[in-house]
Amino acid sequence: MGVPGLSILAHRLVHPLPRDESLWVFGTRGGEAFEGNTKYLFLALQEEESIRPVWLSKRAATVHELRENGFEAYRTDSLRGRLTMLRAGVVFVTGTMTDMALWPTGGARVVQLWHGVPLKRIAADAPSFEEFSIRERLGLSYTYRQFDALTLTAAGLADAFRSAFRIDSDLPVTGYPRNDALFREIPGEDVGQPESARGIHEDIDAERLLVYLPTYREDGSDPGEHVDFERLDRFLAERDAALVVKLHPFSDPDFDPDRFDRIRLLPAGSDIYPLLRETDALVTDYSSVYFDFLLLDRPVAFYAYDRERYEHRPGFYHAYEQLTPGPVAETFDGLLDALDLVLDSPEAHADERERVRAWAFDHHDDRSAERVREYVRVRFGV
Repeated sequence: MGVPGLSILAHRLVHPLPRDESLWVFGTRGGEAFEGNTKYLFLALQEEESIRPVWLSKRAATVHELRENGFEAYRTDSLRGRLTMLRAGVVFVTGTMTDMALWPTGGARVVQLWHGVPLKRIAADAPSFEEFSIRERLGLSYTYRQFDALTLTAAGLADAFRSAFRIDSDLPVTGYPRNDALFREIPGEDVGQPESARGIHEDIDAERLLVYLPTYREDGSDPGEHVDFERLDRFLAERDAALVVKLHPFSDPDFDPDRFDRIRLLPAGSDIYPLLRETDALVTDYSSVYFDFLLLDRPVAFYAYDRERYEHRPGFYHAYEQLTPGPVAETFDGLLDALDLVLDSPEAHADERERVRAWAFDHHDDRSAERVREYVRVRFGV
């Protein structure tokens, strides 16, 4: 969606206001959740005496839980929230300024942490961008230009992001703070998690754990319609394995996990990264999370039943087969074969995983949040 003209005007008008360079403000996913790169950077800064990290959310429940756990947080639309944004020296977001209002950030440093390595076309490169009105496109373009920096996982991704956002901002290669949680437990990572998602792997009695992460379809179609869950449940039981399904936050699932012994449903608003740390193999289609999972060098299976349609819209930056280091299935029977392969021969496709991992990441460690922090301090002198 575009940015209203009054918001742009207000954004320009508040530029002269003094900013507190030690006040760093965070939000994510339309201001609704506590997850993603901003979450893990926020948590990493809690012991920094020279930085005051504040979380802003549109959800009262999120703010309440963060405060209950000792974090500073405010409602985005509250007076305190607005004043905090008007004073913040640095603002961190993961989307196109839907995480918090644009206008109070005028004059602040805006750091776009984004939310994934771009496999599919995004932002201004996506076909949907041309379907917006001229006013909406101008508003989005104005928003993109407010990013003082956009963090990358690899220098080779710079061209895709410059094309997507039509920007000439800094593109520091820091890695994604959320990936720190793949290597170690992060203090506070369970805050904001639905109760049913906390420690879900500990309640699963199976030798091996798989996670299925299908991505969102613009047409609203349900990936679950292409899975025979009853057959899949029997398949998993025969192999002493279990599957946790997490759908995209925008999806509306028609799926009852209580019918099955080996399949669990993770709430859509859950943070998947603590669970990925315990996962033996990942199943997805076009979700960029699989790039992150490659940091663990564990197998990935792809279920691309609508690949031809997805290649048309939204389309890919690179050939799909070049960046999918694992078996690719286009039918449910093919999916079962792919799962057999990743369960029985996890070392298969190891060379391909290494190749794609090297393309997607310049850093293979748990220090991404630290690099973002140091970049902001040095680049902006804060």
